[in-house]
Amino acid sequence: MSKKNKALKALLILAVIVSLCMYFSRTIQTITTPKVKLVQSTSGRIEQKISVEAAPHFPVKTEITLNKAKDYPVTVDKVYVKKGLYVEVGDTIFTAKVNDYDTKEAELLKNYNEKAQALIDLDIKNRKTSKQSKQNDLYDIMIEKQDALSKAESDARLGAAKEGIELTFDQSQWAAKAQKEKASDEVTSLISTAVSAKSTFDTARKDFFDSYENRQIKVKDEVFTYINDRNKIADELEEISDKMVELLDAKQSLTNVTATSEGYIVELDLKSGDPYDGTKSAFVIAKKEDAPILRVDITDLKKDVAAGAKVEVAGDYETYKTTVTEVIDETDGRRYAHMELTSDILRNAGGMSKLLQAGSTEAKIVFRAKKSATIIPASALRSEGESEYIFIAEYQYGGFLSSSNMVAKKMTVNVIDRSDTAVSIQEEMNYMSIIDSADRAVEDGKPVMEYVE
Repeated sequence: MSKKNKALKALLILAVIVSLCMYFSRTIQTITTPKVKLVQSTSGRIEQKISVEAAPHFPVKTEITLNKAKDYPVTVDKVYVKKGLYVEVGDTIFTAKVNDYDTKEAELLKNYNEKAQALIDLDIKNRKTSKQSKQNDLYDIMIEKQDALSKAESDARLGAAKEGIELTFDQSQWAAKAQKEKASDEVTSLISTAVSAKSTFDTARKDFFDSYENRQIKVKDEVFTYINDRNKIADELEEISDKMVELLDAKQSLTNVTATSEGYIVELDLKSGDPYDGTKSAFVIAKKEDAPILRVDITDLKKDVAAGAKVEVAGDYETYKTTVTEVIDETDGRRYAHMELTSDILRNAGGMSKLLQAGSTEAKIVFRAKKSATIIPASALRSEGESEYIFIAEYQYGGFLSSSNMVAKKMTVNVIDRSDTAVSIQEEMNYMSIIDSADRAVEDGKPVMEYVE
């Protein structure tokens, strides 16, 4: 073999050896180099949705108390509605029975008949006697003014006592003492009312006693007594009659309790067999004009919620949207966001009754950044202490015997806002390849390879 052929053969063997070295070198590099997924940044306003529990809430509620039941307690017979039901005017809330109605009615009727018979007997006994006289009228007026004076003086003394001022029975000293003790305008007014009542009573008393000296007015003692007795029985008959009417009215109004306003029943704790005496509300209603809302406790939320914020409520087949109408600080020290409860959301929840029974529904408050910025995936952001950074992939071009490759470069970034899936940063990242994820640890300045599915 010639020297030329030997040289060519040696050169060929060398080429094969170099090729094999390069092949195995790349294979080893491929095995040991991190495989990364590259992404591009976008520009816009980051959006985040935070899940919250939105509870049905009635800002304005009206307590319905059946005051007649204080005098005529009842026992609930049957309840026709439940919490969350929408009622119209006239709808039956519950039925009840007035306790001991028949006994009370019989007793009043018995007393009425006895007084009516006593009046008849008295009139028969004095059938030739006049049934009224001017002197008796003056007497009735005097008694009426005396009652008014007693009430006025009692009110004044009680009012003064609340301010530490003691008023004696001598009314003539009251005004001076009130001025000395610097009594309030309210007490001063009560004293003036009492003084006026005494003047009126003194006049009525004088008119009555003067009647004994007036022959045109004065009547015999037996006539005066008869008329007074008759007036007393007549007053008692009127009082019994009024009680009979009140008892019948209580039966009519308490036997079938109906809604006097259109709206939602918010509270109703009465059930069949329960007693009710009018000392508390029978039920609570939110009137038609007092619409219910959704309320969210945002006290511990790390985001600022403001009126106008968008809210989403997921349904079975679609997402229903509403908005925050106001944010308020309640007396319980908590901060709440009020949201419009739309008919779609209410229907999706199965109605107000089911919503109240469930207690709440899941909603998402949508937060959107006020400014546009560079947006990258949250998975691309890394942290080291208080510093946050990303890796970008830079291409490096090799020479004759080396191939081109990518190198990871560490870049510190300033985060503006973040959500579960994305982060907005101040830095411009146009046309940069950002390393989103890798199959192993990525190091600054070290090669990386793009992962290709």
